[in-house]
Amino acid sequence: MTTSMTTKIRRAAMNPRTALIGALCLGVTACHSNQIKLSNSDVDFSNCREIAGGIVVAKADLQSQVPEGITVNSLTDMGFVFEGSDEQGMLIVRSLSCEAIQVTDAKDRVSTDNNVAFVHVGTPINVSNLPATTYSNDSVNGADFNIYALSYQTSSPAYFGAMKRAGMQNIDLNEGIVNELTDNDPNTCSTANLKVNVPGESQYALGITGDVIEATAECHVGGADFIANWWSVDKHDRVTALSNEVIDQTFTDTAGPDVFVVTNDGTTINELIGTNRSAFTGFSGSGYIPSEGLGNIDMVAEALGPLN
Repeated sequence: MTTSMTTKIRRAAMNPRTALIGALCLGVTACHSNQIKLSNSDVDFSNCREIAGGIVVAKADLQSQVPEGITVNSLTDMGFVFEGSDEQGMLIVRSLSCEAIQVTDAKDRVSTDNNVAFVHVGTPINVSNLPATTYSNDSVNGADFNIYALSYQTSSPAYFGAMKRAGMQNIDLNEGIVNELTDNDPNTCSTANLKVNVPGESQYALGITGDVIEATAECHVGGADFIANWWSVDKHDRVTALSNEVIDQTFTDTAGPDVFVVTNDGTTINELIGTNRSAFTGFSGSGYIPSEGLGNIDMVAEALGPLN
């Protein structure tokens, strides 16, 4: 994993194209009549554990799932070079369970939810034509992970509201998400049985099951800092990002040899993977993100202007 121990934090500057559009549209109601006004929110996560991994799938199939103007990275682009790697991409599957989440909207209204879960699916993309994000490694939008969100589901109404206000696409409020971890041996830091379930009729409904290498508060031994941006583009070509700075996350080299993603026949994710049950064929890891409680901003759900 590439990590960034020194992080530059910059608020996104006004895009010249955004300013031009605004100037041309002064007094012209039609310019905005079909567009919902977007706004940013600050997000604070408290004590989260994570399972994340990648499944190798055809790049062309992933490209067909993202809007025009977004380019999916191949395995070659990601540094995995072998015969045929230009034609392969990575489907990212990630789930978190957090003790609490706090959202502060653009009007300084605060909402808090406890014991919440998230499941999101995406694919790494080229961000050279995308706007600057709040958190980056290069003062623009360089991050350790830049992923287009094909699906982002949460059990937290507060977090769902933050994503919706910022214009995030492919989102669902799913209060039935299950993310449970049962310690196989409470006396040692070894493995724990993980059960993730995303119920409902979503094209990205899934389950994750298996014994994961334990990465909990009790087994946390220090970790890495990194930046992850999850991206979205709406039908008006407006770009949204969930720009996230992660501090001191434990992340194991592998989640475990027998951790599987389970999907339903006829769904988009099932067709992308090509089977009802798949191991993480690209990478995997289980992690824990410590926190001293709420009060520190970890993420900005932000509307960034038009796609270049």
